[in-house]
Amino acid sequence: MIPQALKKFKKIYLEITNRCNLSCSFCHRSERAKAFMRPEDFRAILDKIEAHTDHLALHVLGEPLLHPELGEILALCQEHTLKVNLTTNGTLLPQRQGLLLASQALRQVNISLHGLAELPDGPRETALAGIFAFVQEAMHTPLFISLRLWNLSAAEGNGHNQRILNRITAFFALPESLGPEPTPGHGITLAPRIFLSQNGRFTWPHGPAPDLGGTGTCRGLRDHVAILVDGTVAPCCLDGEADIPLGNIHAQSLAEICASPRAVAMRTGFSQRRLSEPLCRRCTFRQAF
Repeated sequence: MIPQALKKFKKIYLEITNRCNLSCSFCHRSERAKAFMRPEDFRAILDKIEAHTDHLALHVLGEPLLHPELGEILALCQEHTLKVNLTTNGTLLPQRQGLLLASQALRQVNISLHGLAELPDGPRETALAGIFAFVQEAMHTPLFISLRLWNLSAAEGNGHNQRILNRITAFFALPESLGPEPTPGHGITLAPRIFLSQNGRFTWPHGPAPDLGGTGTCRGLRDHVAILVDGTVAPCCLDGEADIPLGNIHAQSLAEICASPRAVAMRTGFSQRRLSEPLCRRCTFRQAF
């Protein structure tokens, strides 16, 4: 039975591309065909989901700043009065700075600094310079910026993490040097609307991994769902390979997809702290709940 009114999700992840300009060791190597979502398909999806959320997160896999029609995509979000969170590795911010800072739909930019730690010294410093230039300009706008870096030890991060933290300390003229300690919750406030979040490194649950047991819960299908570049709807933002395909937004409504037997079984299981899917049983991130 299709519910009369599907609840509003806190956010919906919408993958506008699964292409990336980096090849980081920690990122899932997807076997899905690489693609950019066409603006007309993006518009059709927004027409279907705008009643079910106020916030979009333009990310699952891939680097959204690579999208050649990003400006049109952000304009469509503004047209549908949807607020956008965008997650990027930061390397393309200099090329996209004007577009991002002018967008009325963009609410927050999350900059994942983990990948920079794997770059050679020169490219890493160039990328950091571009990121800090973007942050400097963003300070004069209502935009929120979240800098994200895993709290790796010196051995795990090969010392590069601390060098990045030292650069952040110097840029924001902090009274004390930042260290690798985790910052749970909303992280450290570096400046108004600018934050640093340090959390433990996670492993993508797709593929061979230990079964962590069938007890637990998740926010997937409760406060968010994910829509991949081909329209496949997955229950959460970590199902980057669509191991749990619930339907396709191009062929069904979101209400129909969320009322499918598989989706209902997952939601019921989460409410009872019971995990019904192998992917969920392998996921380390759900151990946080």
